[in-house]
This record gives sequence, structure tokens and C-alpha cells, in this order.
Amino acid sequence: MSEGRPSRRQHPRYNVDVQVAVSVANQRFAAHTRDVSRAGLCLVAAEPIARDTEVALELVLTFGDDGMSEPLPIVGRVAWCTKLFGAYQIGVKFVKVDEERAKYLDMFLGFLDGTLAPGGLSSQSDNLFPVRALADPDDPFAA
Repeated sequence: MSEGRPSRRQHPRYNVDVQVAVSVANQRFAAHTRDVSRAGLCLVAAEPIARDTEVALELVLTFGDDGMSEPLPIVGRVAWCTKLFGAYQIGVKFVKVDEERAKYLDMFLGFLDGTLAPGGLSSQSDNLFPVRALADPDDPFAA
């Protein structure tokens, strides 16, 4: 991306590895995220998923060695799927996000950006799993 070109993204992405249970049709398998935003996520999975496929996701945060969040169930639609290094990157846009689901998604993202911690409000320095917004929001490989 050139410096003069504005980002097309409406929401910041967080480069974070989150456990995800993926359900497609009658299949269920484990995957993990490459990044997450308010609008969707990038999955890394062993198998491809076709574009425009609706998927049911359950995201789980890990808090150190002895804690996990309750699963956040959310529905998405596959926007793209690319083979990469023996696995697949799958771009998923969240769909069917009602008011209650949006509240839980915002809370989930609060844990990712450091404004929330398992015990309540937190500062970034207290965050148990440091994450950062990607420097170039259009480049999934930016460090």
C-alpha cells in the first residue's frame, strides 16, 4: 500500500491467534485466526472453504495457562480462500450480527485491544496476551 492511499478498512485488525471451532454443513473442525476485526477475521485452517459459504464460528480466548473465555458464537460468510504454506487462509466476514452478538463481539475485541481484561477494565500494560493493530491494515503480512 502506498503512503498516500487511504485504508479501505472501517475497523482495525488485531494480529492475534485465537482458537476457533468452525462448523460448515455437517462438518466441524478446529482452526485459528491470523487476525480479527469488528467486521470479520482471517482463519488459518487445514482444509479450504468455498467462497460465499456460510460458516458457524466459536471463538475462544486463552488467558494465560489456566483460563479461557466462554466461546463467542458468530456466523460468517467466506469472502476468499487462499492456499498458503500447506494450509489455507480464509477471509470471513461476520453476518447476522444482532444487537446482543454485537455487544459480545465488542467485549471480545476489548480483550484484544487491551481495554478489558478478565477481571474488568485494564490498561494496555496489564494485558495478559499482547496484541497490536497491524501497521498496514490492508496487508495481512505486515509485522
